[in-house]
Amino acid sequence: MPIVNVNGINLYYEVTGAGFSVVLCHGYTGSHQDWMFQVPPLSQNYQVVAMDYRGHGSSEAPSSAGAYSIPIIAEDVHALLKHLAITKCCLVGHSLGGFVALQLAVDNPSLIDSLVLVDTSSEWIEIPGYPELQLKLNQIARTEGMEAVFEYNAQHNPLSQKSFAKYPRLREISKRRMAETSVSGYVYVARAIGQWQPLTPRLKEISAATLVVVGEEDTPFLQPSELLAKSIPHSRLHVIPEATHSPQVETPDLFNQILLSFLAQVAPTSS
Repeated sequence: MPIVNVNGINLYYEVTGAGFSVVLCHGYTGSHQDWMFQVPPLSQNYQVVAMDYRGHGSSEAPSSAGAYSIPIIAEDVHALLKHLAITKCCLVGHSLGGFVALQLAVDNPSLIDSLVLVDTSSEWIEIPGYPELQLKLNQIARTEGMEAVFEYNAQHNPLSQKSFAKYPRLREISKRRMAETSVSGYVYVARAIGQWQPLTPRLKEISAATLVVVGEEDTPFLQPSELLAKSIPHSRLHVIPEATHSPQVETPDLFNQILLSFLAQVAPTSS
């Protein structure tokens, strides 16, 4: 099992294929397996790197709140890429992974050849009712565990209800990923998201070619995605019909087509 010690924690990762590096950053309560529909086609022409963040999947889960922040997670990814001797890459980030990708893009611009931002934002979005729901879910996580968190969220989160009703496969995948997330990772990454310093004022600094992707029915992230596309100089926006918050799982064939087309235009022909 590929594990590397970075920033004092053991991080799980997988590398598949060869060529120019495409680095996949998953969302909150996800893992490297969030990209299971992307890795096979991508690895035909590229070296694909996918990891589990601290507190997620098979990576180590520090027990203190101070061990979790968006910049810390971004630095974990950066340290992993240093370990793999990757000096240029296309960084693909979904939701929380988009926060991480943007943090890396402004903190280490020379690392980023191109950027793909999927159903994400340059700052935390205040969704009505969500802070109260998160507090309840944190309490359930500490007292009943992560399976109970998933069930409560599936029953009381309107956005999850909508996605799961439309894409039953997503429900089962999300349930497995939630069970693999540690309680400390769940609680403290949620806290870290809420405390993340907005990067909107710095978007103009990003010079990498950027693709912004958002599901047509992911209402909270439509306007933030438009803002990303307008604010990042060399960017384009693609709205995926019928998709909600996880188009890489919900509509993988179309998502892969869009991603591969972008890479064919921007990725170097050799690593």
